Amino acid sequence: MRKTINFLLLPFFMMAMVSCSDDNDDSIDATVPQPYPASVQNNYPIILTHGMLGWGRDEMNGFHYWGGKGDIQEDLKKQGYNVYTASIGPLSSNWDRAIELYYYIKGGTVDYGAVHSQKYGHERYGKTYPGVYPQWDGVNKVNIIGHSMGGPTPRYLIELLENGDSQEMAYVAAMGEAPTSDLFKGGKKWVHSHTTIAGVHNGALTADYFEFRETLEKMFFGLAGLAGVTNENLYNFDLEQWGIKRTEGETISAYFARIKGSNFWNSQDNCMYDLSVKASDLQNRYAKTSSNVYYASYSIDGTEDDNNDGIREPLKSMFEILKPDARKVGATTISLPFGYMAWRPSDGLVSIPSAQYPIGDKYQIMDPKKRMLAPMGTWDVHPAIMGLDHMSIVIPDDKASTYQYLLDFYSQIAKDVSCLPK
Repeated sequence: MRKTINFLLLPFFMMAMVSCSDDNDDSIDATVPQPYPASVQNNYPIILTHGMLGWGRDEMNGFHYWGGKGDIQEDLKKQGYNVYTASIGPLSSNWDRAIELYYYIKGGTVDYGAVHSQKYGHERYGKTYPGVYPQWDGVNKVNIIGHSMGGPTPRYLIELLENGDSQEMAYVAAMGEAPTSDLFKGGKKWVHSHTTIAGVHNGALTADYFEFRETLEKMFFGLAGLAGVTNENLYNFDLEQWGIKRTEGETISAYFARIKGSNFWNSQDNCMYDLSVKASDLQNRYAKTSSNVYYASYSIDGTEDDNNDGIREPLKSMFEILKPDARKVGATTISLPFGYMAWRPSDGLVSIPSAQYPIGDKYQIMDPKKRMLAPMGTWDVHPAIMGLDHMSIVIPDDKASTYQYLLDFYSQIAKDVSCLPK
């Protein structure tokens, strides 16, 4: 019987990442393999981008998506990093979330696109963001760190920024109607790096084959319980474009039940569809990896083959709500890229092959002992993190992860992205 790994005792971070000092700038050709830089190369802001069921800093009673009762954003700021925590639709599609992420950073009223909005039957415009970094452009870039659905969502944004969207660009506005948003016109090399943690690049089997809405419900109320949120108006599903808004005095349970039964789920413009293996394959063909962006990924294995029979069981430390789906994924026999055995190890929601890189993209497996800088457009795939799960990598559970562990983890990632050459 394999013991549960106490990840706090692993020297993973000492091996896997070269620390970054504040030396003078080193000139590095990003197209040729080089040792990972050992000096600060950029001071671009870091945008923490949450996944499905995520929330902003003004929600969940001060319980943070990034750190739980701790505060990763503010503690990274104390270390000198410029960090922002995005707040975008927790159940929305990658398209809608990417648009919201753009306006969250740049500022302005969300324009989901005339063509897209007509196709899926929701309002063209959404909330208005003040903009956390209005100077964002090709000189003042950003580094994005995303968890879960925060993996594919920024890839959609990068695609729109750099290449625009042909259908939206071809749209002819009617009299009195606003023209196509500048976002859809492309030509914007504004993202310097994108780092994903448990990113859903190739889909989650939960969304394809299991009771995904039931999983969503259990996860949401489990997280709300951790945060101490009951019936207060402390969580927003951000579905106003669909005409879904919490009414005065409505309980969280009633609000969620109304969303769960809405026509929103009958479209192909929601997280349930976008996180499926089939949809992810289509999205990967649309949202292409950019040769102007540095990429890195971290996958997580919270399971073990206890009986040496190829069946993966969740570790005892796994978030209880994740265990049923982890067992289903751990015994899957579905026909999948690389074979179903490769997909059985998971963090409870996302299998390792999905979290590593979009299938078909360039990648390199990072050597912890001799780390090399992956060229732009190539995924720097880190060794799988053992012993944690999909939630304990962002919210400490004091079993597999503590807040200090998570702070060390994200501090090292912040150092890594600040070392990337301009």
